Amino acid sequence: MTLRHRLSDMMIRRAFFGADWLTPVMARALPSTAMVLALSLLAAGAGLAAPMITKAVIDQGIMGGDMRALLFWAAVSFAVGLGVVALGIFNGMQHLRASMRMLGDLRMTILGCALNRNSAMPALTVGEIQTRIDGDTAEIQKFLFDSVLVAVTALFRLAGGIVLMFLLDWRLALLPLLAAPFELWFLSWARPGTQARAESVRTERGGLNGQLAESFMQVSGLRALGALETRVHGFGRQQSALFDAQAQQKLWTEGVSAVGQLLTAVMRSVVLLVGGWLVIRGDWQIGSLVAFLAYATMMSGPLRNLLGLYHAQARARVALDRLDAVVRNATEPDTGAACPDRFERLTFVEARGPDGAHVPLTATLDAGDRVLIDGRSGIGKSRLLAAIIGESPLAEGRIEIDGTNIEGFSPSSLRRVITFLPQRPCLIRGTLRDNLGLGNDDPDDAGLWRVLGVVGLADWAQGLDGLDTDLQETGCNLSGGMLQRITLARALLRSSQVYIFDESLSEIDADCCRTILSAIDTYLGDAICVFVAHAGPVRAMTFDRTLRLSVEESGAEFPESPARFVQAI
Repeated sequence: MTLRHRLSDMMIRRAFFGADWLTPVMARALPSTAMVLALSLLAAGAGLAAPMITKAVIDQGIMGGDMRALLFWAAVSFAVGLGVVALGIFNGMQHLRASMRMLGDLRMTILGCALNRNSAMPALTVGEIQTRIDGDTAEIQKFLFDSVLVAVTALFRLAGGIVLMFLLDWRLALLPLLAAPFELWFLSWARPGTQARAESVRTERGGLNGQLAESFMQVSGLRALGALETRVHGFGRQQSALFDAQAQQKLWTEGVSAVGQLLTAVMRSVVLLVGGWLVIRGDWQIGSLVAFLAYATMMSGPLRNLLGLYHAQARARVALDRLDAVVRNATEPDTGAACPDRFERLTFVEARGPDGAHVPLTATLDAGDRVLIDGRSGIGKSRLLAAIIGESPLAEGRIEIDGTNIEGFSPSSLRRVITFLPQRPCLIRGTLRDNLGLGNDDPDDAGLWRVLGVVGLADWAQGLDGLDTDLQETGCNLSGGMLQRITLARALLRSSQVYIFDESLSEIDADCCRTILSAIDTYLGDAICVFVAHAGPVRAMTFDRTLRLSVEESGAEFPESPARFVQAI
């Protein structure tokens, strides 16, 4: 492990109690963080010098009646101020770039985990996932990045300021330190309240985003029901709940901050009274009092920043717990042997998917077989078939490829040789070419037109913009049948050994469906084709085998036409 990774690991363990998945993110951000930190320390040093320069202007120039000293220190003050402005602009840009890179890295990490969530884990709504990828990652990034800068810079300013204050007057320098223990006690007392209010805001924001995403996903159905106004009112209630939570959080934050500001005001007043008394007695110069007041005020900022990290960590802890639920439930890495590209048989051995209501299935499908999986709706057909590619874990039994349990193969290799087409098409916003290319390795135009011809979409595409025809989000500008035909075309680009058609032709009109089925049968050759269909032309096909899933444990006799039943369950 490199020094950078060891340092990042130490920081993550201290800040977040062992969230080791954050270590690589922090390690990649560390160089840019170090550069921003160096610039921040340089700016802090210039800030510490400013009151001493002001002291020289007053004591040596104004009070000393020395015009040359006045001009010199005024010029120094101007140069330092100009340098601080330029440094602030440059450092601000570097801070922004480094923050964006770290935030982007963190979001990509969470996105990858969210997309690969274990199918056995409880599902999260689209809105909730959006909230975690957007808001919670920002909270973590802000704390990780800024905590390093704030802690080191604050310690530098605090140490430097205390030293300079002791040089000006050691007795007065003790006054600001007396308030620190009380402020630390108060922030410790208030921390649970900060965390509770942060949790409330995050929960309400997740609910609001979830309702928003769900409404847009179901807008057609809601409009058909005449329920759009009802949904808007529901959104308003959820939004009001979020606003209430945010108001309570803001009020709590302002109250906590007010205590610190009150302590600073009291301390400043005491310093002003005691220091003014010393100046009146002639024991102190006016410039020293001005400089000391500046340092006393300046020290309250770093001290509050350090103490404030305690509360910032509480808010970040809430965000981390929410992100941890995504990361910890991600699927295992893509490990295992490579599934062979070609094999002779796919075997179900006492197999039943999760929540399946059928008796476990035992059957062997041979290369080239055309198979119908039959059974009443909700019995578990889709879950059983989804288990073949690891999308749904088996409740019992196993599935084998040429005698080898598929659990021994890597998920990516299984999904290369087994193509699963669900009833609901998977399309993205983009061109027809973009959608056909999903999951396929840069297919050439000839191949794209060929599969479009198989599903009867070549003439349609040529009448528009060809392969550059625009598809809107989820393909909402097309009919359900068109969407299913596009996903069929995409599947035919893959050289898979098994194709699972789970109601994936249900919205295609009968004549077109029969034509596509005939073309698919010829096109796929010796591939194993498994169909699920409750009605339509698919059920009129001549199958090599039909597997009837049933809740009955004893066998039952079924007619052998148009297919023979190898198992009755």
